[in-house]
Amino acid sequence: MKKIITSSILLAAAMSASAAPLVTVGDQLDLFFKGAVIGKWDSNITYTGNTDLKKNDYSAIFRLGAEADYGRNSKFKANVKFYEDLTRYADYKEFNSNLAHVAANASYTESAWSVKANFSFDQNYQNSSTTEAANLAGQLVRYNDWKAGAVASYDFTEKLFAELGGDWAYRQYLGRWAKSYSDYNMYSVPVSLLYRVTPKVSVGLTYQYRYTEFEGGNAYAESFGNRRNDHFAGVTVRGDILPKLNLSAFVGATYRDMNGIAYDTSDTTVSCSVTANYELTEKIGLFVTGRRDFGNGASRQSSVDTGCEVGANYLLNQFVSFTTSFAYTNSDYEASNRSDDEYVARFGVNYKPNKFLTLGANYRFLENSSTQSYANYNQHLVDISVAVKY
Repeated sequence: MKKIITSSILLAAAMSASAAPLVTVGDQLDLFFKGAVIGKWDSNITYTGNTDLKKNDYSAIFRLGAEADYGRNSKFKANVKFYEDLTRYADYKEFNSNLAHVAANASYTESAWSVKANFSFDQNYQNSSTTEAANLAGQLVRYNDWKAGAVASYDFTEKLFAELGGDWAYRQYLGRWAKSYSDYNMYSVPVSLLYRVTPKVSVGLTYQYRYTEFEGGNAYAESFGNRRNDHFAGVTVRGDILPKLNLSAFVGATYRDMNGIAYDTSDTTVSCSVTANYELTEKIGLFVTGRRDFGNGASRQSSVDTGCEVGANYLLNQFVSFTTSFAYTNSDYEASNRSDDEYVARFGVNYKPNKFLTLGANYRFLENSSTQSYANYNQHLVDISVAVKY
């Protein structure tokens, strides 16, 4: 299998040298072919803490896809991406998969108003910290994720504007574990009233209503209720706070009401989401993200998730760049004495000799430390990739 991965990477690199040029239809539509070959080693494929069932293996991912850009000279702009990952393992062939992915974005802009919309569909064959039964059994969970959303912005004056959005997310579990875990539909409606303090900085108030409805799952999952109503209210700040500092943040509180369970069905927590980017030098960029919000597990578990990530990007020259980061997340599960601390460290390097070809290598270490022994696990993940776009 190692020889297959190596030869596939060399083949992809050779093909890129004679890649076809960009295809343009009219003066608005650009079409691209996108492909990649990824060689990967995974020390713990299923996130299991059971040493007897821990599986490590080499795999090769063959990615075929396409991308379309529309609206180079138009008020209406759209981008659509599609690719399929064909994953093949050396030893554990029961984990082989063909997974499709679609992502679409569109926008329309006028002088006083604008509309943005997005859609995505992802087939997944992956575990998480809340798929405990599958993790301990040494099996993977198959599921589909559907997401769609839109947001409209309108300027009342030169300084005052409002935003109204709507988002939908649907997760559908498939295959062997479909009866164990709960599908869900999640709907959210955010509303913001913002004021431009400067042309580059806006502040204001935000309210969001979020409704989640679960279906299916085993009896244990049903004990966590069928529906959740979340109400968030807080302050939003975004823009270029300093010449080299860009910030997007909201801070407030979220009230959660849960339906159909025996214990206390409501809770309130401080909620926030922060993303900051700082240009330290022309070659070094720093970034920080942070968040706190209610979460939902595969078996309908309700949790309060608090996390952050700090990292840096370094541009060695026009061809080579490096990325490194460290992330931490605490998940405190309600109506349970379980609390998880997840640590993720990663390092990557990219080499882009021309606009058609990108070579990359990445290492990631993940550790989940839990008060419950069944949820303790760690993973080392290494991948080498060659991506082609033309």
